[in-house]
Amino acid sequence: MPETPTAEALSKRALTAKKEFPATDEAFARVRAALVTRLFETAQGQAPERERLYQTVQVLDAVRDALLAAMGQGQQAIDAYVKALAGKTE
Repeated sequence: MPETPTAEALSKRALTAKKEFPATDEAFARVRAALVTRLFETAQGQAPERERLYQTVQVLDAVRDALLAAMGQGQQAIDAYVKALAGKTE
């Protein structure tokens, strides 16, 4: 069973993610642009490929949003999370 992360470890992870996010966000933008370009270049008879590309863009956007939400957690949210986990083990 994996160890429960401490509030300090979660805070450190959040700070690291915030520092790395500009490069990560740029990567998301480049991948998204390439997918959208491919989407618009599909031929009329390529509906399955268009749908796959559209779904891939949606998943990429959802992952980016989840990263943003995780970075937005303040110390209070981290402390509440750790406290809730600690309560489950008692």
